[in-house]
Amino acid sequence: MQGKIADFSIPEIFQLVSSQGKSGSLAISGDDRVTIFLFAEGLIVDVQPDRREPRSLLGTMLRDAGFLTDSDLKRFLDAQGGGGKKIGELLVEKGKISREVLARYLALQVRECLFDVLSLRDGEFRFEGFAVRSSPLGGEPMRPDVLMMEGMQFLDEYPLYRGKLPPGAYRAMRRKGEKVDTSAISPEERAVWKALEFSDDPDRVFRKACITGVEGCRGLVSLLDRGLVEVRAVVPEREDPDLRIRREFSLRRRHATVLAVLWAGGAAAAAAWLYRSLLSPSAAELFSEWTRFF
Repeated sequence: MQGKIADFSIPEIFQLVSSQGKSGSLAISGDDRVTIFLFAEGLIVDVQPDRREPRSLLGTMLRDAGFLTDSDLKRFLDAQGGGGKKIGELLVEKGKISREVLARYLALQVRECLFDVLSLRDGEFRFEGFAVRSSPLGGEPMRPDVLMMEGMQFLDEYPLYRGKLPPGAYRAMRRKGEKVDTSAISPEERAVWKALEFSDDPDRVFRKACITGVEGCRGLVSLLDRGLVEVRAVVPEREDPDLRIRREFSLRRRHATVLAVLWAGGAAAAAAWLYRSLLSPSAAELFSEWTRFF
């Protein structure tokens, strides 16, 4: 089964696979990336994001949430390539994360990837049927119809909440001295409030809280309306003119040094060639014959 997204909408495609209880892979391509969803008897059990979109990869998600360092991530990715195991399995085996944490982030990965493909207007889909077994580390299979309802809500609400925050890059932080009775706020607000201890980067805050972008923005806006947090736009630093001039001068000086070294090397090579050519035994004999002739 295959076709174009312009002919069959994403919800229709997922509904068709789910209603027929199919098992296999559903590849959605568009915007120069391919996302593959794995189904077992009509339920979503896993997702394979496009490798060109590192932010959606499980290892990157766990690193941004503070479970891994950059060196940890590289080490486990290298180990994954050699042993054929998924990075989640390796992390659980080595005790870096628990099974519960892995299941939560795998579910978050599925939701985010699904919300992402829902925004596609052009592209193609292809379903290939084969037996798929749910991973014991992947948590509960997910119903496509429930995820579609969440996804449509995401498309409707995200622009509204994001519009209440600074455009472009921004930072969020608790207001100094503010204390909160966490039992009196919503679960989304509570998750964001707690994760603000970890970072002021909203992307990392939402990763730490293990919630989607729309959930994170909604919780953050609610906290902002309550006066519990403050947000500020990230203003690019203006470069010092004197520093720029010194940097350009240093670059030109290095360029001149490189040219001088190249010229010196060329001269040395030419001198060596002349020496070998003119002072070689054959050249000396030829010169001697020439002088005797004249």
